[in-house]
Amino acid sequence: MQLMRNATEVSRRSFIAGAAMAGVAATLGLAGCAPQGERNEATAQGSNTKWSEECDVLVVGSGYTGLAAAIEAKSAGADVKVIEKANRAGGNSSLAAGDFAVCNSSVQEREGVQDSIDQYVDDMMVAGLYLNDRDKCRMIAEKSNETWEWTIEMGATWAKNDDGEYFLYPYGGHTVMRSIAQGEGGGANVTGPFVAKLEEMGVEIETKRMLTELVKDDSGRVIGAIVHDKPNGNDAESGTPVAIKANKAVVLASGGFGRDLEFRMAQDPRLDDSVDCTNQEGATAESLRAAVAAGAMAVHTDWIQLLPFMSPDEQGYGVAAFYTDGQASYAPTLNAATGKRIVNELTDRKRYADAILETGQPCVQITCKKALYDNGSGLEDALAAGIATEFSSIEEAAEHYGMPVDAVKAEIDRYNTFVANKTDEDFGKPIPEDAQSIDEAPFYGVRLWPKVHHCMGGVKTDLECRALDMNLKVIPGLYVAGEAAGGIHGACRLGSCATADCLVNGRIAGQNAAKEQAV
Repeated sequence: MQLMRNATEVSRRSFIAGAAMAGVAATLGLAGCAPQGERNEATAQGSNTKWSEECDVLVVGSGYTGLAAAIEAKSAGADVKVIEKANRAGGNSSLAAGDFAVCNSSVQEREGVQDSIDQYVDDMMVAGLYLNDRDKCRMIAEKSNETWEWTIEMGATWAKNDDGEYFLYPYGGHTVMRSIAQGEGGGANVTGPFVAKLEEMGVEIETKRMLTELVKDDSGRVIGAIVHDKPNGNDAESGTPVAIKANKAVVLASGGFGRDLEFRMAQDPRLDDSVDCTNQEGATAESLRAAVAAGAMAVHTDWIQLLPFMSPDEQGYGVAAFYTDGQASYAPTLNAATGKRIVNELTDRKRYADAILETGQPCVQITCKKALYDNGSGLEDALAAGIATEFSSIEEAAEHYGMPVDAVKAEIDRYNTFVANKTDEDFGKPIPEDAQSIDEAPFYGVRLWPKVHHCMGGVKTDLECRALDMNLKVIPGLYVAGEAAGGIHGACRLGSCATADCLVNGRIAGQNAAKEQAV
C-alpha cells in the first residue's frame, strides 16, 4: 500500500502538482485515462490518514441534489454529514426560479394536457442534440411525478393560482405544458423546507467547508474526503484541512463550474470574462477536479449552457429573467440593428442564445401592458432596477434602443397578425391562446444578452448514480448527481428539467449510498 501523508499535511499545492495530468485530461474530456496500475498521487490513499471526523454518508453540497440525497440517506438509517462551501445552505438551487418539469402530473390531468414518458424524453433529446444519456432521461421522466409529490410531503411549497390550485408554466423546447410553477421565493421554497426537515432529523448543514480531495483505500474504494474548513472564498489552499471518513459513501452534489473562469475557458474559450454568469460565486470546479483525480470519467465539459433572456444591464442572475422569461411566450425578440425578429422565442435555450449571440449585440424584447404574461409578473422589479423601461409608443421604444423605427413598427405589426391567427409564419412559435396583440400603450422594453447558466458536463454515472471510471467501471463508494454529473442533458438542457434531474437523482444517490456496506 502506498504511504499516505497525514491529513494535516495536505496542501493545495501538492494536489495541483499531482493532478496536472488529470487536469489536462479533464480539459479534453478524457479524464481518468492514466495508465492502468499507476496510482494518481493527487488522490489521497487511506492507509495512514488520521481521520478527524466520521459518518456513514458524506454529502458534498446543499442544493436540491444534496438535500434530497441527505434526506433519503438519513431516512434509510445512515449517519449523514452534509458539507457546504458557502456560508449558507441552498447553493444555486435556493436562487433558482425553481419550476419543475413533471410528466403525467395531477396538474396536467386537471388541465387536460396529454403527455407521456416518451414525449418528455424526446423533448430532452431534441434539445440535447441527441447527445443525452437516454436511459438517464427516461429515469428522470418516469420518476418526475412521484418526486414532485415527495417534495410536498417534505414540506416544499409550489405556486398556486387564484383558485388555490397548482398551475403550469410555459417553457421553451417542451412540446406540451408540463412545468409546474414555483412561486415568489423560487427554489428557496424547496431548499428552505428541506433544510428544516434535515434539522428535524438531526442533520445540520455544515457551511464553509470545501472539498479538495477524495480518499481511496487499496482496493480503489472511496472512503472519505479531505475538506478545508473556513476557506477564503474559492481558494482551496486556504482554510484548515480536515479528514472526514465516510464509512459507506461520498455523494458529490456540488453543482457546476460556471463561475470558474479559468476552467470554463479551458472548455470553451469564448466564455471569457466578458460573459457574465447567473450562478452563485461558489460554482467552481474543485469537486470535479477531485473526482477526476480519483479516476472518474468527465464527459461533456465543453457543453456549457447560456441563459438567453438575461439582461446585460445588471450583474449575475439579477431580476430581469423573472420578467423576461415569462414574456418570451408572448413578446418578440428583435435584432437591435435591423428591428427584425430573430428566433422562435419558445425554442430551447441553446438555439435562443445562439440566435442572440449571432447578432453580435444585445437584442430587445418589446411588449405592451395588455399583452403581458401573468399580469406582468416581475415587471415592477425590472422597472425599479432600471432593467426594463416604459414607453408611450413603439416609436419611442425603438428610438431609445437605437433601432430603425419603421422596421420595428412593421415587425410588431406582422407579429400581431401571428397573434391574431395563432400561427407564426416566420419561426413556427406556438402562440398561446390568451396572447394579445402588442398595440396599446404603455409599452415595455428590455435588452437581452445571454449569460453562463448551467454546465452539462461532469462525472459520468450509471443509473444508480455511481461514478464511473474511464473503463466505465464503477468507482466504489462514490456517487454523483445533479449538475455535478455529466452527459444527461447532452448539448443543452431544457428549462425546468434541472429541477427534475437534481431531485430525482439526488434521491437515488442518497438511497443507494445508504445501502452500501460500511468499511
